[in-house]
Amino acid sequence: MTTAPADLTADRFRLGEWSVDPRAHELWSGDNLRRLQPRPMQLLLRLAREPGTLVSREQLLDEVWGGREVNDEVLSRAIAELRQLLGDDPRQPRYIETLPKLGYRLVASLAPFEPASMQSAPNAEIVNSPLVHNETIPPRGFAGAIIVFTAAVAAVVGLLATLLPPAPGEQQQAVDLRARLDRARPFATEAGFDQSARFSGDGRLIAWSASNVEQNRAHIWIAAHDGSDRHEFSSGDNWDMSPVFIEADKAVVFTRYSADRCELRRQGLLARESVALATCSPPPATSRIDVSPDGRQIAFAIGLGDDGRSGIGIVDLASGKVSALTDPGADAFVDTNPRYSGDGRQIAFSRGRHGEQRLWLAPVDAPSRARALLNTSGMLYGGAWLPGDMALILAGDLFGYRALYRVDAATGALEFLGARGARYPDVSRDGSIVYELADYQANLWQLDLSDLSAAPVALTQSQRYNNQPVFSPDGQWLAFASNRDGLEAVWLSRADGSDVRRLALDPALRWVRPTWIHNGTKLLVTAILNRNNGAECLPYACSSEHSALYEYDLDANRAQLVEGLGEDPRYARWSSDGAWLYFLRREGERNRLWRVARQTGDSPRLVIDASIDAFDLDSQHLALAIQGDSGIRVCTLEARDCHRYLQLDPEKVGNKLADSGLWLLHDDAIVFVARRPDGSTRLQRLTLADGFIVDISSITPNTLPPAMAISPDGRHLVYSRNDRVSIDLYLGEPANMGPTKSSAP
Repeated sequence: MTTAPADLTADRFRLGEWSVDPRAHELWSGDNLRRLQPRPMQLLLRLAREPGTLVSREQLLDEVWGGREVNDEVLSRAIAELRQLLGDDPRQPRYIETLPKLGYRLVASLAPFEPASMQSAPNAEIVNSPLVHNETIPPRGFAGAIIVFTAAVAAVVGLLATLLPPAPGEQQQAVDLRARLDRARPFATEAGFDQSARFSGDGRLIAWSASNVEQNRAHIWIAAHDGSDRHEFSSGDNWDMSPVFIEADKAVVFTRYSADRCELRRQGLLARESVALATCSPPPATSRIDVSPDGRQIAFAIGLGDDGRSGIGIVDLASGKVSALTDPGADAFVDTNPRYSGDGRQIAFSRGRHGEQRLWLAPVDAPSRARALLNTSGMLYGGAWLPGDMALILAGDLFGYRALYRVDAATGALEFLGARGARYPDVSRDGSIVYELADYQANLWQLDLSDLSAAPVALTQSQRYNNQPVFSPDGQWLAFASNRDGLEAVWLSRADGSDVRRLALDPALRWVRPTWIHNGTKLLVTAILNRNNGAECLPYACSSEHSALYEYDLDANRAQLVEGLGEDPRYARWSSDGAWLYFLRREGERNRLWRVARQTGDSPRLVIDASIDAFDLDSQHLALAIQGDSGIRVCTLEARDCHRYLQLDPEKVGNKLADSGLWLLHDDAIVFVARRPDGSTRLQRLTLADGFIVDISSITPNTLPPAMAISPDGRHLVYSRNDRVSIDLYLGEPANMGPTKSSAP
């Protein structure tokens, strides 16, 4: 148990048996300390501002939730949470009374806070609840005490009116944030990558990472908020990323990446060289960093154990001591992109790998109580707290493409803001928003494996993102995923890229991961269903995500739900004879592998009880990349007699699997993308019979997996390649800030 803080201040008050500290968001009674999220505390303060008075549900929703369109259930949940924290029983309320269909009122005694020595003084118990009329005649001399106490209570109520955070205003409301994004102007748009922008503490400076044109190194740059006084800050042949200002904006901490190493480094604004502070999680996992509001600590991604996991670490700048704050475990595996709340009490971060990350919150002094704020998962690209810690701005591709969202810090409710392509936002104290705008054009390319001297041929020419290619069994057709006309959908073309058409699938849903049935008459696709409380809802307005598998009949141009697979099936493959259907099911942070015999009607059977990154099948083998494992595990189709390949020997320097999803099975071999010690990649082939590895090509996919397919005859490799990537910085400011000078050319 934690004892009550010693630095008692006048803004604290007594509520029944509890002491309340509104600024610290704490309740305590004796040794029992409980912390509230911002919204429940704001709700408690609103009720306490008018003790004994009915406050309607409409008033509470309007004043505490700022008039946002949230349903009554949000208020009911917040009241239930408050009651649980206070130890209150709604059937016999001692703190909050419900007036059915009307609202709520605070019925507990409200009193000024007094240090422990004063609380035990004579007559400290003389007042019952000030909300209940007391007809007992007080003893002589008692009236003066009542007058004094009543005045003190009135002072507390008046103080509550000033302490109660105002309803979210210009700096927090989605409508104002959208307007700010609509006004955003270019801040840095050079030929290289401009990214990782952060405001200084006073908001007058912006630091960011800018790469050279060849994109083989990046340095930290600093400029004034208006774009003037622009200059290069760091130097060298590495990638310097994620700057944050420290020491009253007189120094910067940043990450320095090389091929297989990451360091935190500090450099004074007037210094020429930087010094190392700590070791961070190395590539390919990269993460932004953050500084605590008091400037004493840096939060960053730290390597854990020998399996490659990364958690959130903290380095104390004064002592240099490094400690681990979070551990994602073997299922989630990766925690990245920490951001301190404005009061320094919480850290928001991303948990999970690839496209299945979730936003989490961890109390800094009680990290074991970390919780998922969002049930929705996707690729997350950082976030930033808004002033007041009531909400965050989050970048992610949660509903079909990357954009910015407002996330309520108490409920996790999402509101779509816009700024398609935005990543890694930051917010200054004046409400300005700076963010990366990343534009990717990825197309499918074909490489002739029988003639590697021939140049690759482009199969698609979309201005958007095309990947996840898969050949039909006869090699005549390609199915692939593309967001060229909105949300992700499944497209079909001939193997040479001609005769392209979109499958007739519901355009309101996301459709991904196509795969062919053994005879080529149908495709199996995963539908990402955006749902809220079990009901379908529009994109950009949901708080959870589910999935389902559909069979698409190519002759009938019709999709049919595959039933009987349990909750949230996804990413399926048919066995080569069509007898078995293998698929993943998302269960918490784990993607477990199941299979079912489709002709018998049996229930699905669990094949691998582990978190699967990727899997593939051929006529004899089941191959898996398991989270936390090094390399690839190859088994029989029943998941027996398994052998491991491509395990990295920690005592040897050599090639390693570049990504747990950049590989496939073909002709009793694993074709995979290998990463060399110098960071370059190669396409290689490992024969399962003898483990022998041969080099195929220096041409490799460079998009998110799955990103390649080999034709059934083994002649052609189709892969996804980023043909154009631009990452620029944009700055959106409040309406009252006039136009400023831009550094963009």
